[in-house]
Amino acid sequence: MGPLRLVVGVVGSFALVGRCGPAPVPVATFNIENFPRHERQITGAFAALRALDAPVIALQEVTSASRLQDAVRRELGPQWGVAVSTGDDAHRLAVLWDTGALDLVSVRSRDETRVRDGLKPTLEVRLRDGWGRITRVLAVHLKAGGAPLQPVRAAQLAALDGIVAEGRAAGDRVVLLGDFNSSTDADRSAIAALAERTGLSWASEPLACTSYWDRDQACLGVALDHVLVSGPGAVSLGGACASEGCAPAGRCPSWRWEVSDHCPLVVR
Repeated sequence: MGPLRLVVGVVGSFALVGRCGPAPVPVATFNIENFPRHERQITGAFAALRALDAPVIALQEVTSASRLQDAVRRELGPQWGVAVSTGDDAHRLAVLWDTGALDLVSVRSRDETRVRDGLKPTLEVRLRDGWGRITRVLAVHLKAGGAPLQPVRAAQLAALDGIVAEGRAAGDRVVLLGDFNSSTDADRSAIAALAERTGLSWASEPLACTSYWDRDQACLGVALDHVLVSGPGAVSLGGACASEGCAPAGRCPSWRWEVSDHCPLVVR
């Protein structure tokens, strides 16, 4: 487990109170694809993230922690905190949060999902809202690949059981989200089994796509990214998946090339 690099500032506030009591904190996730590739990607990605209006954002495929921190300050503001898992991974995980809305409780890199060499940890970030409730964000990026690698992803999902159980036993609201690389029916079955074992709601199950694959001059929308949460939750999409849908004609939308091959999503 490598050290964790944090940037934290404090300013402002965020409305977390609903008419009938405190509303759960919205949490977003986005595989930002080799971030940062260029300025157009930064501008497009953060515009889409701002539109989600979520005070917590999990990211995958961060290649430069320092450039991410710079982009967060410029695009979201100095009040946003950043936790980035470090080590020898070319693609790292990150969690961003609005420090005007949430206080950082703890950050931990969990190696349970490193079930073999070359796999990524789970980035666990615990945040406290103004009502004293803790949201435990578990950001993941499971092994990419087709059917031959599905058993590896299944083993990673099984390794999450104990992490989720720990959060639920502590009384935290648990949000497990990220790029599950669920490219097969067996992957979806394994996610459903995880939800049943842990008691989490698979909030993203109805989504038809969260990413685009460019194949043979056609564009295939696939649901690779997911959110599981303790308690009810509704998931919505951003980016091209929201504006152009899952089956665009011909080539993938320009978003695929300018920003990411994935789309952001948020659970409320």
